[in-house]
Amino acid sequence: MEAMKGAVQEYWDTKPCGSSESIYTQGSAEFFRTHAQIRYEREPEIERFACFGDWEGRRILEIGVGMGVDYIRFVKAGARAVGIDLSLRSLQLARQNAETNQVNPILLHGDAEALPFPNGSFDLVYSWGVLHHTPEIERALQEVHRVVRPGGECRAMFYNRCSLVALQCYLRYGLGGLRPFAALRSLIGSHVESPGTKAFTIAELRALFQKFCKVEIEPTVTAYDVRLGRRRFAPRWLLGLVPKGLGWFVLVRAQK
Repeated sequence: MEAMKGAVQEYWDTKPCGSSESIYTQGSAEFFRTHAQIRYEREPEIERFACFGDWEGRRILEIGVGMGVDYIRFVKAGARAVGIDLSLRSLQLARQNAETNQVNPILLHGDAEALPFPNGSFDLVYSWGVLHHTPEIERALQEVHRVVRPGGECRAMFYNRCSLVALQCYLRYGLGGLRPFAALRSLIGSHVESPGTKAFTIAELRALFQKFCKVEIEPTVTAYDVRLGRRRFAPRWLLGLVPKGLGWFVLVRAQK
């Protein structure tokens, strides 16, 4: 597991999430501005899920800050936010982004499977598309449950194994790679983002969050489900034609 975790860290050190999208010099003000613009245009689901303005004065932990775009939004909205990431390069860029946005960050190098915080430290643990990259997801969610205060929340986005994106992965790397009998779980772990990436069924997510007292799970159709190429996306109105259950993102809200 440690070797896999090292491979995950190396991947995101080499390719911080979203870092290849902007045409501007990495680390410049224009780089961070356009990164944020692209992120929220492509994934508008973030805004309604995170509800940045609702957390003023409250303690928040973001697991997997990446280049810090969501983290900065929380801080600017008045949250008392702490961010961790396994990737040192991502943290370096997140600190530069915070400085560019005149934000005083608390950003730590950390592991979701061993959170360095006391029990009940946070009103919210937030993680957008990160926890499915950690090798021992059960251990990570035990840690999330531990550091959320009673009555607090976890809000996390995961990948959906019963989705159009997962089907595209099978068609390309299963059928196209002459591996028609390969398990979809294995194909996703080998070919989607960092090594070992996971995608879950709704039932699997319910089991993973069973220690929480209230859990809402919402599959969401995204631009990636109707993608025409690496950076070419179909018109957003087409998203409404896809059944929600086939969406690549699954949004989980869990109360302790």
